[in-house]
Amino acid sequence: MDAGTIESSIDPTHRRILEAAAQIFTAQGYIRATTRAIAAAAGVNEVTLFRHFGSKKNLALAAIDQYSALPDLADLLSNQISGDYGQDMRLLGRAFQGFMAQRRASIRMMLCEADQLPELRDIVGQMPRSLREMLGGYLRQQIARGAVRDLNPEVMAQAFCGIFFAYNINQSLIPEPIFPDVAPEAVIDQFVDIFVQGTLANPQPAGAEQ
Repeated sequence: MDAGTIESSIDPTHRRILEAAAQIFTAQGYIRATTRAIAAAAGVNEVTLFRHFGSKKNLALAAIDQYSALPDLADLLSNQISGDYGQDMRLLGRAFQGFMAQRRASIRMMLCEADQLPELRDIVGQMPRSLREMLGGYLRQQIARGAVRDLNPEVMAQAFCGIFFAYNINQSLIPEPIFPDVAPEAVIDQFVDIFVQGTLANPQPAGAEQ
């Protein structure tokens, strides 16, 4: 969907359709959302929508590419990391958690719908694959530096993302905080520290600064 992302930056119509799609998919889910409603919200007709995206599935994939955590993660990995493994992973963990926390309801809804619609399973799987590839690239660099254990980078990336995914899905199912006596920021930092200590080439003693 790189082409779609580039086009959305220069074509106002393309961008309006993406914005409307993101809002309606979030509010109604993939199955209930219609291209007619998305086109109306964007102020265009369905013919224009299909000329830009071809299908509802392509539109959903483009919206995920544009409004998921992927652009922010790509920016962090390109411009904001320091090379300090523990510090970088805390930065990434906090950013990913912020994204997940804002979208708990819509993520849960899409997961439930994916059981009913094969094409939605492809859409739901798009972001985890892209996240694994992006984060795996960073972990591969850390392995080459000798900072991280020589494990499969994408397996490690899946483990990192899975911690936050499971936490947020669980939190979306109950009304009260899972860890009421721990500040949310501390929960995230502890998740990251557990992951970092498990993947460091030379783990540090408990309580030592990374």
